[in-house]
Amino acid sequence: MRGHIKKRGKDSYSVVISLGRDPATDKYRYLWESVKGTKREAERRLSEVLNQIDNGTFSRPSKRTLAEYLETWLKEYVWAELSPRTAEGYDLVVHRHLIPAP
Repeated sequence: MRGHIKKRGKDSYSVVISLGRDPATDKYRYLWESVKGTKREAERRLSEVLNQIDNGTFSRPSKRTLAEYLETWLKEYVWAELSPRTAEGYDLVVHRHLIPAP
């Protein structure tokens, strides 16, 4: 079996998909994804993910934080593609309001 659905709560389901064995540890790997809504929506999501895996277009969600994403965005897009004055403004907003210093 490649995947199944598990009821979690009143309107919540988990989609569980087997990703096969990890070659390093020889343990099975699973992808768990929560779906809020009906069982039909969970079935639809299971079908979508299995289709993406079959087509080779599936990528696992990353555990990147918002701060890491914004730093990458500033470096790779803002400073590289926009005017220096605009980039300075974006940098100021990101570091002053979105990624406050500890």
